[in-house]
Amino acid sequence: MRRGSNQLRLADFNQAVVLDVLRRSPGASRADLRRESGLSPQTISNITRRLIDDGLIRETEPAGSARGRPSIPLVVDRDGAFSVGVHIDPARLTTVLLDLDGQVRLRRQERTPQATNPPEVTAMIAATADSVIREAGVDRDRVLGLGIAAPGPLDVHAGVIVDPPQLPNWRNVRLRSDLHHATGLPVLLDKDVTAAATAELRSSKAPANAFVFLYLGSGVGASVVVDNQVLRGVTNNIGEVGDIIVDTDAEQLEWAGRRGGLAAACVPEALVIQAARLGLVPLPDLSDYVAIDDACTALCEQAAGGNSGATWILDRAARRVAVGLGVLINLLDVPRVVLGGPLWNRLAQAFLPVLTELVAGELVVARPALVVEGSAIGEHVAAQGAAELVMDHFLAPRAAALLVGES
Repeated sequence: MRRGSNQLRLADFNQAVVLDVLRRSPGASRADLRRESGLSPQTISNITRRLIDDGLIRETEPAGSARGRPSIPLVVDRDGAFSVGVHIDPARLTTVLLDLDGQVRLRRQERTPQATNPPEVTAMIAATADSVIREAGVDRDRVLGLGIAAPGPLDVHAGVIVDPPQLPNWRNVRLRSDLHHATGLPVLLDKDVTAAATAELRSSKAPANAFVFLYLGSGVGASVVVDNQVLRGVTNNIGEVGDIIVDTDAEQLEWAGRRGGLAAACVPEALVIQAARLGLVPLPDLSDYVAIDDACTALCEQAAGGNSGATWILDRAARRVAVGLGVLINLLDVPRVVLGGPLWNRLAQAFLPVLTELVAGELVVARPALVVEGSAIGEHVAAQGAAELVMDHFLAPRAAALLVGES
């Protein structure tokens, strides 16, 4: 096993509180930190000195020309810590390197190997993680760990991928342990939709957040944020919404998904089957998710180019997705919907102009201020969320629900 890095560790809970405030409110002064944390001036002085010495925060120049001795703003040192996030989608493998300031230093997207043995994908993830760390020129000792966002179901506490429908032969794969041994880094495993919602929440500047995140990739899922908290469910497997019925008169697609379900409305496999029936694209091997993804891209490009058949397929998909979103909003009573994931950029042109009105028509209680929008982060949102989870696990003052270990 490769030698692991010397992990940065916060001295105590109070130090974590101070660093968390600065991560969320850059430019705060020591007086601001005292007010925000309730800690004494001496405690704040000791903690900030320690954080500066550890290279996690730094002082900046005061703004303006205030009279007297100005307060010195403090910000996190973006080179103070890093994390790697990886999103395993059956078609695309996305890797990001995140710095302490929450900025993506490096992003890479590759086709997911279609081999049915998980060790090939595991080896690719380990090699890619090492590569982005080297390419970015960061100190490996400053890399806190590796976060993995993967399709469910998962056993988050054991670090095991249980039996994802779209990853053949991935039953009970001990991915966290395998990647820890391959990289020497602590590894966290979480569900893709949860990771995506985490990144979206982190990107928000609003003081209060409540929204449904609809994840669109090779599969479909949903995550929920209420009162600035990402809901996880009892087993950390929240978000299996593909079987919500959105069209009782839907055609039979002769695939594994439920007829008339949300997945049948919008996942690439279902869209490609519909397109093939209209002669718009050749029907690919439905066990090859890269080929399916390529065919879905071709369909979306045809719709963007004005092809009437392709436009009809995506318009109908938008109407069906609106029904599913209406069900979720009626159930969860949230004012905002965010859509994202690897497929979203290709669907956005067809979906965004019509979704708000379509969803509003499905609601039991009228919501004049309803917001339906695309992710602020983009198609790498789940990978960024996986990296954010690592940062929070090691640096946030609240204990995370995820375990790190070798088992």
